[in-house]
This record gives sequence, C-alpha cells and structure tokens, in this order.
Amino acid sequence: MRKKAAGIIAAFILVAIIAELLVSKYALHVQRYDLAYDNLPASFDGYRIAQISDLHNAVFGKDNSELLEVTAKENPDIIVFTGDLIDDETENPDEIAALLKKFSEIAPCFYVTGNHEAEIYREYFAFEKSIRSYIKTLHTESYKIEKDGEKIYIAGIDDPVFNPQFDEDLAKLGEKKGFTVLLSHRPEYFPQYAEYGFETVLTGHTHGGQIRLPFIGAILTPSQGWFPEYDSGLYSEGNTNMIISKGLGASVIPIRFHNMPEVVLVQLKVK
Repeated sequence: MRKKAAGIIAAFILVAIIAELLVSKYALHVQRYDLAYDNLPASFDGYRIAQISDLHNAVFGKDNSELLEVTAKENPDIIVFTGDLIDDETENPDEIAALLKKFSEIAPCFYVTGNHEAEIYREYFAFEKSIRSYIKTLHTESYKIEKDGEKIYIAGIDDPVFNPQFDEDLAKLGEKKGFTVLLSHRPEYFPQYAEYGFETVLTGHTHGGQIRLPFIGAILTPSQGWFPEYDSGLYSEGNTNMIISKGLGASVIPIRFHNMPEVVLVQLKVK
C-alpha cells in the first residue's frame, strides 16, 4: 500500500509539474499597472502603454495571432518593445519584421535593443533597416508625443552590451525636458534611473527568472545572479516607477516554471 501511495503521489507531482510548465509557456496573460503622478500633463490622464519584451522566438497562436489579439484588446495608445525580439536562434527575422508590422497597425511602436540583438550585431542592423518605416527604434534619444497642446517624452537607450557608453548616454537622457517614459532593457540600473528622475521606466531582460518558486520568486537572472533584487513587477523610488516585464520567451534554458508569459499594460494617471 505504501509503495502504491508513493507511486500515486509521485505521479501527481509529475503531472502538476508538467501542467505548470505548459501553463508557464503558453498561458499568455496581461499584467496591468496604474501609475499616478503629480506632474503628468492632464491630457495624458489614462494614457495606455502596452509593453512587449523578450520574445525569444516564442509563438502564441498561428503567426502570433493570439499575442496580437491580446495586445489589441487593451487598446493601447502606443506599444513599446524592450529588447530581445530576435536572437541567434531566430531562423527567419523577416517573420518578426512582419509581426512588428502588424503591431504597428494597432498603435505607434517604439523599440530599444536588448543584449541578444547585440550578440547578432550585423544581422540586427539589417533587421532594424527592414522595420524602419513602421517602428521607431530609439538609440539614446527622446521622442516627443503631443496631445491637446501638452507633451510627454518616450526615451530609449541601447543595451549596455550594445552600447559601451551606457552610463554617459543615460546621463544625457537624464537631462530631460518633461515627463519621460524610459525604455531600457536592463532593470539592475534602477538606482540610476531614479537618480535621474525618469518618471516611468519599462524594462525586461530577467524573464522573471524563468524559473520561479512560490513565496521566493526568481532563483536566478542574467546580470544579477542568484536571488536577484530586481526580478519582476513594480519598483518605486521617489517619483520614479520601474516595471520589469517577465517577458514572453525563454533564453539559454528553454523552459519557464511558475512564470506565465505576459504582455504588460501601463496606464498613466494624474494624481
């Protein structure tokens, strides 16, 4: 009886692990955040930003139709991509370019590079050229968005692997002219983002650790190592709010556990 019971328990655990792996790979969901600020221009109250991060060749529905549908349903004012859309395992960058074209039909799109774009440097610039007509890639620059005579800025910086002048370029962007949403692949620079006073910072890179444990969170992330300080979700300091997307795909180890792929939706509010 004891052996039979142990076998049943072992089988149950195995089924639960397999189910969790499948959910963590395919059960796409939307993670929503409302961020309120005293200095947000009134015209941008309720402004909606959809964030896509760390695709890493993940597919949700035929030609990523589910990913497009989920994003479109959130009715975003803009869509931002915070790195690692392509990597050295991307078999056909043209398919990703076609996907981005469809995203651009939902809302204006902005993109910053991640470390994996840097690792395929030559291929990346050919890819960027192919999407230039419908995706705005931000290389240490700010883009002004105007609405009813008021404005905010979308700023972007290349990943440090791509950009050895990351610290200097971040300082340049820190000389901002107004309310700024910063797109940056890396969350571990949060103290600097807060120091320069970026109101909203959207990042990725961690994949939420890929493997997460209940009550503990991420075990390991790139750049931060074991039990990282910044793994996913919202971090705040002063008037700066940083959101780390858990992303959509996986890197190095092709699994996610207790870690559903997500589209992030940020709604800016006037406090």
